Amino acid sequence: MINCLLVSGSKTVGGFEYFLRIPSGGLASIAGNADRTICDIKIIDLVAVQRKAVKYFTKYITRNRFDVIGFSSMIFQYSEILELAKITKAVSPGSTTILGGYYPTVNYSGMPAGELKFFDFIIRGEGEKAFALLIEALNNKTGYSTIPNLSYRRESEFIHNECGPLIDLNTLKLPDRSCRVLKKGFYYLNNRVESIETSRGCTYNCSFCSITRMYGRSYRQFPIERIIDDIKDARNRGAKAVFFIDDNITINTKHLEDLCNAIIANKLDRIKYFMQASVKGLYENPHLYNLLGRAGFESVFIGIEADENDILGFFNKENQFDITKVEKVINGLKNENIFVLGGFIFGLPDDDREKMLKRYEYSKAIGLDFIIFNSLTPYPGTQLREELIAGNYISNLSDYSKYDCYHMNVRTKHLGTKELFAIFDSIIHSYTVDSKAIYRIIKRFPLFFIKASIKFLFLHPDMVFHHLTQGRFLDKERFNRTETEWGK
Repeated sequence: MINCLLVSGSKTVGGFEYFLRIPSGGLASIAGNADRTICDIKIIDLVAVQRKAVKYFTKYITRNRFDVIGFSSMIFQYSEILELAKITKAVSPGSTTILGGYYPTVNYSGMPAGELKFFDFIIRGEGEKAFALLIEALNNKTGYSTIPNLSYRRESEFIHNECGPLIDLNTLKLPDRSCRVLKKGFYYLNNRVESIETSRGCTYNCSFCSITRMYGRSYRQFPIERIIDDIKDARNRGAKAVFFIDDNITINTKHLEDLCNAIIANKLDRIKYFMQASVKGLYENPHLYNLLGRAGFESVFIGIEADENDILGFFNKENQFDITKVEKVINGLKNENIFVLGGFIFGLPDDDREKMLKRYEYSKAIGLDFIIFNSLTPYPGTQLREELIAGNYISNLSDYSKYDCYHMNVRTKHLGTKELFAIFDSIIHSYTVDSKAIYRIIKRFPLFFIKASIKFLFLHPDMVFHHLTQGRFLDKERFNRTETEWGK
């Protein structure tokens, strides 16, 4: 019997840890689809312990012996995952290490040899079949050359097998959540949360997104019956909320409509659901607003990104919607008492103070309940990165730990990175009070607000002071500070 440990990192996209910590659905799916007659699997979602992650991991692998330790890494998590792999080789040198997830999928060929030595295998793209076949090969002591999506070490170099066809989602078993070592520490607002997929992939080609490197421009759906069984399993394990982690759940709105009806028919509508959706999918199917409300969807996030159609064109999103349609979607959701979050991006090549402030004012004016501001991030493997490199707009090419949508890694035609970040950061700090979003949160989620405020005050007292003293208006002094002044 092979003893396996699967590990996901502790870091989240900037600011998300205050209202959302979800366990890895991908690792649970890998565990559920491996041959458990030849391997025992444990899962550690380090997001549940956050700042104690390295200490917890080190103690756990010191006390427990594992033949195989697999790490799943997003791009901004990689520095932490590399540290954990180094610890593994020091504490448990006989363990086989595997790296999977988005980061190695998009950047496996660019990883330095000095880092690759801490990993014995890399799984690119979907992991369920490749992991299962690798465990079989390790158990039977056979070769690896026929395993799709696998990279393996041969002497001093890595051999990269061809990727196989995308998995038929009808063949996948349910995730095995019983493997999780950490049972607590996952939440959406005040509710214990679980992550669930209803589909994989996206057929759009947004320039900033790397999802096409994972699945190509494809879209596959899980059967409705299987999704309902997944929700029931999550509920039976104590979940009060479900975050649908689909890349674009509104590509096939008929599938989403069928899911909502099945949720209602199976009396699962008391669970609080949260999803990411496209403006296009909702605008073209207004009947979904009421159905989503009846099915228990409490929150919906929509990626708006911009205040001008030209910017949508820069992102390759002009074929999805135009700015005139956004408010109708927001109002349609809010009429069903659904809390609407929207995302906007700052740091575009043409951005200056005036354009950033104009986008900020627009984001406040369109009726969103809460806004998530993201920095333009040049992820490896994206069209955006190539365009920004060509224009010499990237100021941080290789420190991926800062690719978390908060740190600024670019410059613009008008602003250096420090000045750009100062404006961006001032907008974020001013927003919650300036837009009255804080009052909407208090009214809608009072218990969450109290708990989050205590946590935030304990961790970031300086930022709380800034909110209280200057959050009623944009910090004009900081906003107008020059690049030279920031360099002092």
